[in-house]
Formats: sequence, structure tokens, C-alpha cells
Amino acid sequence: MNPQEQRVRDDLAVLAESDRGRELLQLALRGIGRGDRAVTAGCWTDRGVAGCLFQHAYWQGVEEGVFADEGRPGDWIGSFVGAGDYGIVIRTIGAFDVLAKDYYADVKRRRLLPDRVDVRHDEWRALVERILVATLAAGETRDGGETKEVATVS
Repeated sequence: MNPQEQRVRDDLAVLAESDRGRELLQLALRGIGRGDRAVTAGCWTDRGVAGCLFQHAYWQGVEEGVFADEGRPGDWIGSFVGAGDYGIVIRTIGAFDVLAKDYYADVKRRRLLPDRVDVRHDEWRALVERILVATLAAGETRDGGETKEVATVS
């Protein structure tokens, strides 16, 4: 495991220690598992056809009635997990971005424009799902409660 993947796993483990953080990760896993949209890295959305794991959590939360389909997803997620865990969400987005760009993307160097980064979506999605399942399967919540049943991807 490379250092960037370990950082992602560590950040997700911290988030999964709280009940709301675990619920957010479970929403993300179910949303990604639906396969309606691709998984991006580091950004909230890509023209509505793809999103980071937290955007998937928001879309799934809207589908399940957890979040209203209005306003900014970050606002709903922030109010759902609280200020402390929202900082972890933001840090995790950055960690996912670095991991994807360093190991799961093809970078085309351009002279005048910023480099073009194309994430290899199938590989990336498989990794994100594996990391989420492993995170949710491990550990206890911060209050010492047992972990809840993990939503699996089929």
C-alpha cells in the first residue's frame, strides 16, 4: 500500500468512528454501487455525470430522503456530520485527489494549459469500493458502540 492510499484509509477510519460519519460512508458505498454515475477524485461533481465519494453520498441521501435536493451538497453533508467531521470530509477529498492523480490517472502534459488528468474510472471505482468496505467492516464508533451492518455492493 502506498503512502497516499494509507492516508485515505486513515482519514476514512477517523470519519467512520462517528455514527454519522459511518452513515455518510454507507450512503457513499450504496450510491457508488448503484453505478448510475462515475466516481471522480477530489472534486464534488463532473457535469453531473460523475462525483467524488461524498457527492455519491449526497445523491444517495437525496434518493433515500436523508438530504433535500436543494442547496449545496457540502452544506447538507456538513450539517449531517457536524463541523468536526466535515473537516475530515474536506481533508479526505484532498487525499483521494492525490491518490487518484498519482496512481489511477493518465496525465497528458500540455505546454500552455494545465495538464489534462484523466482518471481511469473502472480501476478507481473498484479501489474506492474496496476501501469503503474495508473501512466500514473495521473498528467501533467513537462512543464505543458496535459497528453497524455494512451495506455491500453487488
